[in-house]
Amino acid sequence: MSGPEASTGLDMLHGAQLAAARLNAGGGVLGRRVVLVPGDDRADPTTGASVARRLVGGGISAVIGPFNSSVGLQALPIYRAAGLPIVRLTSATATEGFGVTTQPMVTQIAPVEQAELTSVLHAHSVAVIYDPSTYTSAIATQLAGSLAGAGVAVPVKTALDPQAGSAQVEQVLHAVAAARPDVTYLAMYGPQGGAIATRVAAAPHSYGRCFVDLAAQGPSFVSAAGAAAARCLNSGVPSGTQLPGGRTYTRAYRKRFHQSPGTWGAFAYDSLDMLVAAVERTHRWSGPKLVGALLHTRGFRGVTGTTTILPSSGNRANPPVVILDVSAGGRYTVNRRWASFAGYPNG
Repeated sequence: MSGPEASTGLDMLHGAQLAAARLNAGGGVLGRRVVLVPGDDRADPTTGASVARRLVGGGISAVIGPFNSSVGLQALPIYRAAGLPIVRLTSATATEGFGVTTQPMVTQIAPVEQAELTSVLHAHSVAVIYDPSTYTSAIATQLAGSLAGAGVAVPVKTALDPQAGSAQVEQVLHAVAAARPDVTYLAMYGPQGGAIATRVAAAPHSYGRCFVDLAAQGPSFVSAAGAAAARCLNSGVPSGTQLPGGRTYTRAYRKRFHQSPGTWGAFAYDSLDMLVAAVERTHRWSGPKLVGALLHTRGFRGVTGTTTILPSSGNRANPPVVILDVSAGGRYTVNRRWASFAGYPNG
C-alpha cells in the first residue's frame, strides 16, 4: 500500500472496503461488523513476513492477500500455521496450497499468452525479459518452455532486476536487439515494465512487437509507459465495466473513492464476499470447517464472474484471462482480434 506498487495495493484495499461497507450496511455477518485491518508489505518479502506476524499476533480472523507471490512465500506459511482462512491474491504455482484464490495462476495465464503469440501473432521468435522475483520468473519460464515446445525460438531469456543500473539495462536490450525477435515479452511489475516497454515500443524494427505480462497490469504501468502503453499488447484480466459485474461495481467505487477502479480491487471485493459466503454456510469465523468450506466453494457469483475452487490446489477453475490493449487515455480494453480468435463474448 506504499512503495512502487502502491496503486495496486490501495486499489485492492478499496475493493475490500467497498465490500465491507455493503456488508455492514446490511447488518454485518453473523451479527458482527466486518472490520478490515490493512497490512502494508510494500511488495517486499521481509516486510511481508513481519506484517504477517504482527497481524496474527493482533488476532485477525482471516486474511485476503498478499498480491506479490514473493511476499506470499514468506507470509502465507505464517497465516496457515495460525490456522487462518486465507484468500490469497498470488499467482505463482509455488503459492498453491495456501488457502484459495480468485485470481488466475501461472499455469492458467501462460497458455493464453502462448496462444496469442503463436496463433494470433504467428511469432517465430520471442525474446523474454523478466523480473527475477517469484511470479515473474515462473511465468517467464513456463511461457518460454511452452513456446520452445511449439517450435518458437526463444533467442533471449534473461532476468533484469528492477534495481538494475542503466548499464545492465542497455546490455540486456542490446542482446535482444541483436536477436531481432518478432516479439519482446516482458514479465515485470508496473513501474519497471512501463520503463522497459517505452524502449521496446519505440523501436519495433529492433525488438519486434511489445507484449507485456499480466503482472504489470494497472495504473503504475500505464503511468510509467506513457504513450508507449498504447503500442503494447498485454495479458491480463478484464477490468472496470468489462467485468461481468463491473458496471455496478465501478459506479459504487467512483461514488465512494472519487476515482475509477484499478485492475485488482474487484478481485479483493470478490475475495471478501466469497469468504463471507463460507462464513455464513458454516456459521463460524474460524476453524477447519470454515477453511474446508472455502476449499469447496462452487458457483460463487461475484463482480469478476463465477468462481469454483479446485480443492486440490485452492485455485479458481477457469479464471478470466484475456489479451488487452491500452487506449490512448490509459484504459485497458479486451483486444478485438484476440476476442474473435478465442470466442470471447465481450470482444
